[in-house]
Amino acid sequence: MGGPTGNAAIQSSINYKSVPNNTKDNWWEDPGLRKNVLYCVGLCGTLFFNGYDGSLFNGLQTIDAWQDYFGHPKGNTLGLMNSAALFPGLVSPFIAERIAHRWGRRWAVWIGVWINVVGAVVNSAATSLGMYIAGRAIMGVGISMGLTIAPTLLQEFAHPRYRAPLGTIYTSIYYLAAVISAAVCLGTRHVSGNASWRIPCYLQLVGPLVTFALTVKMPESPRWLVKHGHQDAALDILATYHANGDRQDALVLMEFNEIIEGIESEQANSQVSYFDYLKPANRHRLFLIVVIAIGTNWVGNGIISYYLSPILRQIGVTSTNQQAGLNLGLQIWNLILSTTAGLNCDRVGRRPLWLTSNIGMLFTFAIVMGLSGAYANEGGKALGLAVIPFLFIFFGFYDIAWTPLANMYTVEILPYNLRAKGQAIYNITQGCANAINQWVNPIILDAIAWKYYAVYIGILSAYVVAIWFKFPETKNLTIEEIAVIFDGESAGRVREVATSANKMVDDHGSIASKPNQSQGAPNTSQHVEQV
Repeated sequence: MGGPTGNAAIQSSINYKSVPNNTKDNWWEDPGLRKNVLYCVGLCGTLFFNGYDGSLFNGLQTIDAWQDYFGHPKGNTLGLMNSAALFPGLVSPFIAERIAHRWGRRWAVWIGVWINVVGAVVNSAATSLGMYIAGRAIMGVGISMGLTIAPTLLQEFAHPRYRAPLGTIYTSIYYLAAVISAAVCLGTRHVSGNASWRIPCYLQLVGPLVTFALTVKMPESPRWLVKHGHQDAALDILATYHANGDRQDALVLMEFNEIIEGIESEQANSQVSYFDYLKPANRHRLFLIVVIAIGTNWVGNGIISYYLSPILRQIGVTSTNQQAGLNLGLQIWNLILSTTAGLNCDRVGRRPLWLTSNIGMLFTFAIVMGLSGAYANEGGKALGLAVIPFLFIFFGFYDIAWTPLANMYTVEILPYNLRAKGQAIYNITQGCANAINQWVNPIILDAIAWKYYAVYIGILSAYVVAIWFKFPETKNLTIEEIAVIFDGESAGRVREVATSANKMVDDHGSIASKPNQSQGAPNTSQHVEQV
């Protein structure tokens, strides 16, 4: 199941790319796909906000007015200011999952958006330390709600051709936000007074407001509609955004049949609670969710730059402007690498990206450990200069898998009934792991310094083994087909859908040669808007 050819049987029986579809090859030339992509990009705003906020706190600490206003916080106070946005994430994912299950995916995202808006205003207008911390805590609720449901809605709504690229871009948006945040803080350092830190804080409003503006007319997830008995509305949405309104489109009918069969199969197995993760196939899914959630912060990325500041000072890079400039360059590098890898994940495959990323980080980390040890023992400008390029190389390897795949992979491996619950588990696990990581790293580093890197070399080695044996390939599959990799007893259902799809290819071959038939297709937009 977890080997290199884990989905070979499925790949040989069906490939949605061979099914005729009433769309053009390029999304920007197709009216239905343009709306589909626009709504999905809007959902990416939930991670834009997270990325901006994550980079902002570091940037604010380089602004003198912020330091003066809050009394030069350090130690426990600084830690509380930073982690205030993290603690709500231990509870709010469960709330988001319940809202998404009962009232729809969109409402969970929108409620999170407006909680973010309230928190950003409170934080930006803070007149005291307590008000500042309260604002960050409120934002933490909204952030975790968005991160729990938005990736799920994106995966369930996106056209199959663009599901994987859009899913990977979702996470890469983090670095775009980090670049903007770093640039804004660098620019406002020269603004006088408290405006130098309030301006970057108020710009926290951009992410949630853009998300709401781009998704306010977005229809509900077709999977959620089928689950709640609105099959006709679900078919209308699939037809409108996956085939320009053609309800008889071969790909639309294939997707629709897969969704219905998949949800009916899950209902027959009563997969409706968190305890269902104790079943054999779901234990494999749970293993992947937990391992990936922990790995996002525990594969060395959270510690490798620990010696960056003293190294920069040693080689003469002493000004905060120069250090901020290097940080900005690193974020741009991360954005380019993660986006490029994400856009090619269906071509290259998930497993090659996971393996290349972790093996590359393992060897790079070993080199960084050696250079850091030599620098700690001997010092010297040459050793300091040598570490910096390897810092970029390490994050380059991290970017080709962990950034684009972490959210997308954990969403696509889950069946409908467990998808939102799985994202709740993912975000809570990630939050706990991140909190522990931030707490223990400085303590252990103070005790054993660069020798602590050996722990992460061991962790990376374990991840390489886990990926080889437990991470199945999922490229070029719909999210219903991916379920068969884990639920072998459902293989008959996929073969049935494959036979139906092959018949539709024969019956509707003309669709492939006439991709732009939207003008003559049935008009379903009115019904979709009502949904």
